[in-house]
Amino acid sequence: MPSLTAHPLDIALAWTQAGRGVALATVIKAWGSAPRKPGAHMVIDDQGAFEGSVSGGCVEGAVIAEAADVIAQGTSRMLDFDVPDAMALRAGLSCGGHIRIHLMPLAPMLPVLPEITQMRAARNGCVLITDLSTGASRVVGADPADPLAAPIATCLTTGKAQSEGPIFLNPLLPALRLFIIGAVHIAQSLAPMARQMGLEVIVIDPRSAFATNARLPDTWLVTDWPDIALTEMPPDRWSALAALSHEPNIDDPALIAALRADCLYVGALGSRKTHAARLDRLHATGLSAKQTARIHAPIGLPIGATTPPEIALATLAQIIAARRGAPAVAGGNRPEAVFRA
Repeated sequence: MPSLTAHPLDIALAWTQAGRGVALATVIKAWGSAPRKPGAHMVIDDQGAFEGSVSGGCVEGAVIAEAADVIAQGTSRMLDFDVPDAMALRAGLSCGGHIRIHLMPLAPMLPVLPEITQMRAARNGCVLITDLSTGASRVVGADPADPLAAPIATCLTTGKAQSEGPIFLNPLLPALRLFIIGAVHIAQSLAPMARQMGLEVIVIDPRSAFATNARLPDTWLVTDWPDIALTEMPPDRWSALAALSHEPNIDDPALIAALRADCLYVGALGSRKTHAARLDRLHATGLSAKQTARIHAPIGLPIGATTPPEIALATLAQIIAARRGAPAVAGGNRPEAVFRA
């Protein structure tokens, strides 16, 4: 069973290594209510198995049928779909739209797939550049000397695909990593919910009585103190951190590390009074008011949550809002979305 955090290209590489024929479908352009934006991938093998999606379910069947021909013939094609309102409603969309999909055999891309996997595993953002007319592909990181340096930089900054004539630039960013500080009751709900959303979850708590597999099954648990754990696994701008322990000696070092790393999202449990005292402690360490203003506290969207599962839901919703640059984010803010997957 594929990992929820596995990218379709990682799955495609595994399939080809297992001897399967594979086609790659990529959304090139979308109009109307299309739920999958340019750059979204779906991979299909020669038996019709698929991972990923290119719509809300409206056109996947047709793409799978076309993929069989693409794999057999070894040729690429561009597919255009008009999604009527009635079909869109059945797929859960408010109205129809238009989707343009590039479908190609995976073979021309095989040389770059291991590099993509390695770069994402090392948590380095990269851009997959494909000539849609030939299928020729290359993968690059930020490179001022590259002829496409400007659109590459835009891709890495915004997480949005770009087109330059027949050249399609698709950002492939690391999986969103969620550090949960404190293996508390809220974490027991937040960890599995976040994994279901495709986040890579790490729970850090030096209290071995809290951080147990019995309390948090199937969870990556770290029982070091956060200042040690986050030195060995440093957060980055593709990370979110939720401080839930309610213990300053556990939460504060984690918050300091997250703010200095410019994490995508930083949240902390506690009342406004608790947070005011927390800010005094953080400012005493040298953090600026601008940095600490990014902390979402009290944590979670204001939905009236009271139970641990409700607080977990509100927290995860706030993380997703920050990830997408949505205006619903309460508390700390980030100027724009920097992550899309």
